[in-house]
Amino acid sequence: MRELYSRLVQFFWRMPVPEGLKRRLAAIRHRLFPPAAPVTPAPAPISVSAPTPGHLHPERLQQYVQQVLSVPEVSDEFVDLAPDSYERQPDDPMILAYYLPQYHPTPENDEWWGKGVTEWHNVSRAVPQYVGHYQPRLAGELGQYDLRLAENIARQAELAKSHGIYGFAYYFYWFDGRRLLDRPLDLFLNSPQIDYPFCLCWANESWTRRFDGSSGEVIMYQNESVESYQAFIESVKPYMQDKRYIRVDGRPVLIIYRPSFVPDPPRVLAYWRAYCKQEGLGDPYVIAVKENTFDGDLLALGFDAQSEFHPGTVFRYCKHITNEMQFVRDDFRGLILDYADLVRNKRYFNFQAKKLYRAVMPMWDNTPRRNNTAMIYHGASPELYKEWLMDVLREARTNQELDRPFVFINAWNEWGECAYLEPDRKYGYAFLRATREAVEEVRPPVSEG
Repeated sequence: MRELYSRLVQFFWRMPVPEGLKRRLAAIRHRLFPPAAPVTPAPAPISVSAPTPGHLHPERLQQYVQQVLSVPEVSDEFVDLAPDSYERQPDDPMILAYYLPQYHPTPENDEWWGKGVTEWHNVSRAVPQYVGHYQPRLAGELGQYDLRLAENIARQAELAKSHGIYGFAYYFYWFDGRRLLDRPLDLFLNSPQIDYPFCLCWANESWTRRFDGSSGEVIMYQNESVESYQAFIESVKPYMQDKRYIRVDGRPVLIIYRPSFVPDPPRVLAYWRAYCKQEGLGDPYVIAVKENTFDGDLLALGFDAQSEFHPGTVFRYCKHITNEMQFVRDDFRGLILDYADLVRNKRYFNFQAKKLYRAVMPMWDNTPRRNNTAMIYHGASPELYKEWLMDVLREARTNQELDRPFVFINAWNEWGECAYLEPDRKYGYAFLRATREAVEEVRPPVSEG
């Protein structure tokens, strides 16, 4: 049954229909067929001669228990903080890491999810779904930080800069004039001593309870009118005026997370450009994220460039290994994909498009948010991540279509999806070190004489 369910889920999300329709259908399914509440049986002694509940045999149970008990230990791939720092050279590619500001309490999250709930709430509840599943994730040097403190934001920028990451792409949440999760970004903006480049990525979609897999109920609506989209551009003016803001030939970079949701793109983009020019900001350089559910010509719609956002454009090329895992529960209904196969066979180059900025994900696993319905990329490691990153950095250096050698990383701190570069207890600074080494090792050799 698990295999059949997994195949049906894969087929559903690959269907060539609009993403919005898929979300509505998923919400209807949740309402009509809500997931059964888990039943916790009374504990019973485990017999060494019979399978445990869920057909879990003693040997597998022993492996699982040993794995759980070893969670605080470091791995063979653990790397300490280097004594020196990366020094940028003029021709180095420009790595931009997406930055999630969800690590501080807000009145809205208090109302929707419970008092004091932040992304750390999800991270702390994750448990391994199978033998060899890397969960839970324990933060390293930075701990479970609070982004109401400027010291935490400053240290994040310091770590990123010292490991070859050019800048952060902050997620920007604007809903028809209402801002959410704005405090960390504004704290950064008002801390000019944090000398680190940044740009904005407008996450222009409604918020639903599908965030944690519970339902498709909309809890914050994104107005889809042309007028609302036009009004959005005024909200980014203070950030684009900042001297740290990332530009392309004087043009402020603006990333749109869901370009297919933009109503009448030529009209909206023309308005944005006129407003920014009028305000002395320059013609915005608008990058559209390539959605795996939208095949429209983003450049023809007026966007300046497009970018990958993983696992979006690589998902269809990945090897599914769900049925190869040794599960410790019999109700897993998610998907498990092979990270090593993705990298070793360079499947990320299967997707091609014009004026495309590549992206890389160090890891991916949304178990903290989805529990037993997660999508997991199994087998990620600093070494494989470095190989993938070096491949796309080399391409970025030679791709003449690109206006800048940008490469995007998902992400700096998406702990709820286990897509992060920040140090953790298992790997230490290994993913950061791999990032730095990748940038340094793709440099052309220095000629002698």
